[in-house]
Amino acid sequence: MKKSKSKSNEKCRFVAARKNSDGTLSEFKDNNGKTYDYEQALEAVENGMIENAIPFTGRDGARHIRGVNDGNEKTNLKNLEGF
Repeated sequence: MKKSKSKSNEKCRFVAARKNSDGTLSEFKDNNGKTYDYEQALEAVENGMIENAIPFTGRDGARHIRGVNDGNEKTNLKNLEGF
């Protein structure tokens, strides 16, 4: 018997982002309309729930979010539409 995927197992994509006054990303919205603050977004990315972002450790030793390099500048997280 074939198992069907539940919605919770399907990966989402970040489609919009909000920046702080200093230009750093602070919030994200996925293709289902769910919004995440930065910590929630980082947790979702680290748990493999977001297909167009990856976690990394910065020079400052903190965990950050980076867009997946697909060669398209429009999909860079900093270039996503605002909300």
